This record gives sequence, structure tokens and C-alpha cells, in this order.
Amino acid sequence: MKALLAYVPVTDPTAPYHSLVYLASFARQRGFTDIELRDTNIEALNYAADPERMSALLTRWLRRYEELSARDSLNGTEQLEYLHALRARSLSPESARDAIATLRDPQAFYDYARYQAAVRTIKLWVQSLSLEGFPGQFGGGFNLEGLPASLCSIDEMRDPAVLERIVGPLLPYFDEKFLPWIRVQRFDLIGLNVTYTSQLPYALWLAREIRRVLPACYVVCGGTEISDIWKYTLRRERLGELFEGVDACVVGEGETAFLELLEALRDGRRPSNVANTIFFADDRTMLPPPRIAYENLDAMPTPDYGLLEDRGYFSPEPFVYYSPTRGCYWNRCTFCDYGLNFGTPTSPWRQRKLENVLEDLRAISRHSRFVYLSVDVLAPATVVKLARAIAAEGIDVRWGAEVRLERHFNAEACADLRRSGCVAVSVGFESGSQRILDAIDKGTKLPDISATLGNFHDNGIAVQMMGFTGFPSETAAEALESVAFLERHRNRWTVAGLGEFVLTPGAIVALKPQEFGIDEVGPHANDDIARILRFRDEASATPEQREEITAAKRTLNREDFDRPFAGGIDSAHSFFYYERNGTAFPESIIADFRRRRSGSGATALVLNGRIVDDVVFDPWACTEASAISALRLQAGRDEGLVLRAREFVERLDADRPPVERFERPVTYFL
Repeated sequence: MKALLAYVPVTDPTAPYHSLVYLASFARQRGFTDIELRDTNIEALNYAADPERMSALLTRWLRRYEELSARDSLNGTEQLEYLHALRARSLSPESARDAIATLRDPQAFYDYARYQAAVRTIKLWVQSLSLEGFPGQFGGGFNLEGLPASLCSIDEMRDPAVLERIVGPLLPYFDEKFLPWIRVQRFDLIGLNVTYTSQLPYALWLAREIRRVLPACYVVCGGTEISDIWKYTLRRERLGELFEGVDACVVGEGETAFLELLEALRDGRRPSNVANTIFFADDRTMLPPPRIAYENLDAMPTPDYGLLEDRGYFSPEPFVYYSPTRGCYWNRCTFCDYGLNFGTPTSPWRQRKLENVLEDLRAISRHSRFVYLSVDVLAPATVVKLARAIAAEGIDVRWGAEVRLERHFNAEACADLRRSGCVAVSVGFESGSQRILDAIDKGTKLPDISATLGNFHDNGIAVQMMGFTGFPSETAAEALESVAFLERHRNRWTVAGLGEFVLTPGAIVALKPQEFGIDEVGPHANDDIARILRFRDEASATPEQREEITAAKRTLNREDFDRPFAGGIDSAHSFFYYERNGTAFPESIIADFRRRRSGSGATALVLNGRIVDDVVFDPWACTEASAISALRLQAGRDEGLVLRAREFVERLDADRPPVERFERPVTYFL
């Protein structure tokens, strides 16, 4: 019995996700040892970064740029294509490979100037790769954004042309490496893990290709996104169409389901009656799970992270995700809808015995210094008890977790956390309005949140704040209270993400809308998978107020990058920087870097381009070749001119007011 578990693109390239390690470790404990793990996400990205392949791509993109430049006008898609082809001209064949090498280098990684340059190069490279798919499809990083096709439409997500176009940037890896390899290996079962929505098109495309290459192979999909599709699809009878080429989908927790699938195939039986498993008949009829089961965590073996060794992750050392609990002990927040839950915000809460967790952490510490306790939220008593045991046992790890800001985290408890190796926590403070916290049923009070923040900060533990505005019935003034709360406590947290409320079908707000003053709740038009619901809230902010709230939120930004890079909440890179710099990251570290970079006003600079005087160049507005040519004629040819930094800034921003010039500097260029 030979099985493969594969993690599919496109997602975080800095560290491996842990779900496949859990599945394989559980099955191996029960005698299925011929199980291989492959992270096709990181393998495909590194394959695309190869200088020889990049050289061919850059040549093709330059030809396309020249072709588009010669046209009299460009449509919307061509404008996006032109923009990314223009930006790609600053890349060399070696750019991506060298930038990745910087992030993997234990010294260069912590030189923030080199780190920043490497990340910017990688982001530009990934955006440029979208020229092989839908231009701009990767947004600002390793995600799918702005697609002309909807990830909530079954018709569009089963369209072969759409899927192949999305996969296009990483297609050479699958065509030249992965698919030929599985043809030789001839696996009996291949499981595709789909944790995030951005991975869905790749999994759907790959399942069909696996079926083509290995017709007899049993193909299974599982992961958080698969569970969400089961929860949110409006007409489940259509799932057989969506998952073409797939034999079964596992929803919810997968260890026992995976084991029972392996046992059936080993015994020559067609798998059936497996907990948490959707089956598809030959005519694509969907058979729902016979039952939903939740795992006994103390029956789980210690996860063997050696099964997924370093495949070239964009990090200087290993970083591990580990789950000592599942579900949420609070399980009352009215906005939440996570996990395979029924009538409660999350799945049932369970925790592994302390002695088993300590044994797991000892094993992890031999593989990695860094571990993130990847759970919905850890109970305060559990966190403190675990921290004291880690310190007493002398287990050498640097760790973090998501916790609630409760009074249990007093100064003594936070000191114990820090002694055990805790470098950061992430917290859902949610709102700076007590009325909204009560409506959410958060169970916290603002004075206690303030005190707890101080306890973490005073003990050198970085606090990453998460919240949102726009909860039903929230006024504009209450939304601004959240910004004001974070501003007042600015010296106690490191990064803060204040997003916008979205309504999901399983949340208590959606199940009892009248209790929250909203109506007209339902799926968005043309959505087959209703991940997010529309609703009407008469108390919602006006467009002008929303603009004010958005502007206020921007004042909280103090980082250069979001996930998966340093500055992103819970990212591996942020933890590396917290361990090295403590709570000085990101604000003090980045401010110091900018001071050193700026130099004095007398610093000599040599222009490597042209300064355009009295011309405001908006690349989005230049849709016609004649308009671009006209701008070029207006540009002075100053290349090679030596200027002092002060004069350089003055010439660049001569057309803008002095205050705005320094608050939001913009360089116009051709």
C-alpha cells in the first residue's frame, strides 16, 4: 500500500504546514509506513526561480512589453499585463534565486536592509509570474486576488481553461517534475491538502491531472478549505461536478478517515462508510459523510516532522506548527465560525495531556528551535501550566500562541511564559468599544485588556493585536474607539491588524440576525459556495465615515510587510525577528534602518533614470501608446547627473506641498 500526501500551491513559502505530518504519523503508527510527503507549493516556487527558466520568461515578457507598447490602445486586462511586464524589466534571471538565498542565510536574513530588498524582489517576482496566468492574480504575495473568475463559482472552478490559466505560472514544475515522478512511483492513494482558498484551483486542476496520469489511483482531498466548501456550498449535489477526478473528500479532522481509507484499499475494498468522508460515485453523485467524528488527542502519536524535511523554504531555519489542543475552550464569540462545527462557533474543545505535550515538544526541539502552537486559542491555565513545565524540563524552544487577553495573565504568569521561551502571542482583542465586546460575547473588559497588555510587554513578549470594525450595529464613533484604544496602547503591542467584519453562515450573528439588528442576510449573487454573506445594517457607517475609519486604521501601520514576511501576524519571519530583537521589532528596528538609509541631505546620489519635471505620470491612466509617447517627449534626460540628496528630493517632489511631500513621498518616473 503506497500513498502520497501533497500540499498544493499557492501559499506561504516560509515554513511547512503541519497537517500532513499529523496524518502520516498517525497512519505510520498503525503500520502504514510507505507514505511519502511532498510540499508542491515550495517545490514549484523554487523551480520557477531557477535562473535558466527565469531567463526564458524574462525574454518572453520583454517581447510582450514591446508588443503592447506599440499598440494604440489597451483594454483592461492588457493594461494589467503591461504594468507587470514593465515592472518585470527590473528583474534579472538570478534575482529570485538570490533573494530566496538571502532569506535562507542565517546572517543575511537579520540584516534588515538586505532582508527588505530580498522580500521586495520576491514580491515583484511573484507578481511578474502572474504574466503566465491572469495578470495580477497573486496580488501582493502568495495568494489569489483579483481573478476574473470567482472562487465561489462551481462553474468557473470546474472550467479547465480557467484552472489551467491560474496554474500557468507554476505549470512547468508539474509538467516537467511532479507528474512524471508520480507516473513512475505509481501510488495507490494520493491525498491533496487544501488549507486555504488560494490553493483550491491548484488542487482541482491537479486532481484531474493525477487521474489522467494514474487512472487507478485513489484521489482524496482534505483540509480546512474542503471543510468550508462542505459547510458553505448551497447545492451540495453539485460537489461531484466541482471535484472532478476526486474519489473522496475528507471534511473536519482527518487522521481516522485517512487510516480507514488506507485499510480499505489495502484489503482490496472500495472505501465506504468512513467517518468525515464524502464519497463520489462513478456518476459523480455525492454521498455525504455517514457521521462526523472528532479525534482523541491523547491517542495521537508525536508528530514526526522529519517526514517533511526542508525542501527549500524561504527561511534561515526550521519553523514548526504544532497543535496541543483543538477547538476553542471559550466557544461563544458571536462572529466566529471555524472548524467543522454544529451550532457553536468552533468545533469541540479538547486538549492533549501535559505529559504528552512535553514529550512532543522534546521531539520538536530536536528538529526546530521555533514552534508555534497552532490552535484556535489556548486556555490561560493551560498556557501557564505548560510554560512552567517547559522551563522545569529545560526544553529549548522559542514559542508563541494565540491567547485571550484575560486577567489570568498577571505579571508573574507572563514572567513564567517568557522564561519558558515565549517570544510572542497573538490576541483577538476585537474592539476598543465595550458595547461591541459585549455584543460579541467576548467576555473581556477593556481595563483588564490594558493591564494584560502591559504584563506581556513588560516581560519582553511581543503582542500581535487582531480586531475588526463593522460589527453589526457598530457606529462610526465606536469603530474609531478601536483605533483610539490601539493608539493609547501603542507602546504595548508590536503589530496590529484591524480588519473589516465579514459574516459567515455558521456564525451566531448569521443564525440569529434579528438579535443583532440586521436583515436581508443571504449569499451574494452568483455564489455557489457562500463563504461570506451579505446583510443590511441600518446602523452602518456612511461612505464618508468609512473613509475616515479607513484613514484612521492606516495610522496604526508600523511594519513594511504583511504575512508571510516579517511584520505579518504569526508569520515565521516575525517570530525570528522577535527572538532576535524582542519588542523593538518592528517599529524601532525599521525606524533605525530608515534613518541609516536616508543619510544626510548632503549625501551624493547619481541618478540611474530620469527626473520628470512638471509631469504627473499615472501608469493606470496611460492606456494609449500616443499618451505614453507624449510623456516621454516631455521628460528631460538627466541620467548620470550627480545631485545632493536634498536637491534630489526637491526635484522629485517639486509639484507637491512640502508637508505631503514628507508624509507620503511619491516618485514619478518613466
